[in-house]
Amino acid sequence: MRGPKRSAQRRASSGESRSRARMICSGAMGMGGIIGGGNGFSSLRAGLGMGGLKAMRLKSPAKVNLTLKILGKRADGFHELETLMCPVGIYDGIVLEAAEDGGIHLEIEGADLPADESNLAWKAAALVQEAAGEARGVRIRLEKRIPMGGGLAGGSGNAALVLAGVNRLWGAGLGLNELKGLAGRMGSDIAFFLDGGPSLCTGRGEITRPVELEMDAEVLLLNPGFGVPTPWAYRAYAAAPGQGAEGQREWTLKCEGRAEGFRLRNDLEPAVFGKYLWIAEAKAWLGGQPEVAEAMMSGSGATVFALVEPGRVEELVARARAHFGPNCWIQRAPLLTCPQPLLPE
Repeated sequence: MRGPKRSAQRRASSGESRSRARMICSGAMGMGGIIGGGNGFSSLRAGLGMGGLKAMRLKSPAKVNLTLKILGKRADGFHELETLMCPVGIYDGIVLEAAEDGGIHLEIEGADLPADESNLAWKAAALVQEAAGEARGVRIRLEKRIPMGGGLAGGSGNAALVLAGVNRLWGAGLGLNELKGLAGRMGSDIAFFLDGGPSLCTGRGEITRPVELEMDAEVLLLNPGFGVPTPWAYRAYAAAPGQGAEGQREWTLKCEGRAEGFRLRNDLEPAVFGKYLWIAEAKAWLGGQPEVAEAMMSGSGATVFALVEPGRVEELVARARAHFGPNCWIQRAPLLTCPQPLLPE
């Protein structure tokens, strides 16, 4: 069901800051810049005019955490993490259009979200505008399809694509490291999406190291229609810290030419499962299906995903719909196991 459309706009005054961001991998995109060609995350080439780029349509992916290891509590109150994240091929849509009035205009379709300065997409555009001293503005339309508060980081992905998109739209010239710095000011997992593929993330999640994954699997995602607040999940973990169950199968990642093995693990599962029984039951049900190699909760939940043998996901989708009923969001998607271009040429 599509949600309401919401919109807001604002023009910065001169006294403000310019508030106006194969499953087996066969190759990697060069990371000298964030712009690439082909048919990765972007579905429509930017419109061109005499003044340069005028508009672009982008595809903003979700992610799953293949590992989420909590290593301890930091002095700043955050937890020290090591998490392996991978984009998955379900997308929100983003349309960016240059605005000569200097304002940021945000419109949202498909979700009841604030369309103002509190929205990460709005903040992303404002940060690029401020960092680059940019006088032009932008019209942003978000077309929301990824469940909110489900551990899939749809909002973070939106922010990352807006960072990269307005940087290109305005010709602002900010480099990848500068954009990642802006991403870190907004949240912990936004910088991950700027890598355009799977990454091993450390710190509070904002330090990213791109990897390639050798995983011959498709993903099935289940979401019950409610979210798990991330701050609550980490507080619950802190009250009773412990390690999540480790997967039975060893998978392979490649980082800087070296192969390493890893197993699925999410240290937030025990804390979350204690309150949200549906999530624990969904993981157990998926893990018992013959097509499923492994199942796990993504992030702090409430989405649960299964890694499914290629060619067998359709029968699992039908069985899941019969078991969980019409109110459960059920979606199949590819794992995007090697880097993809963020923006059109």
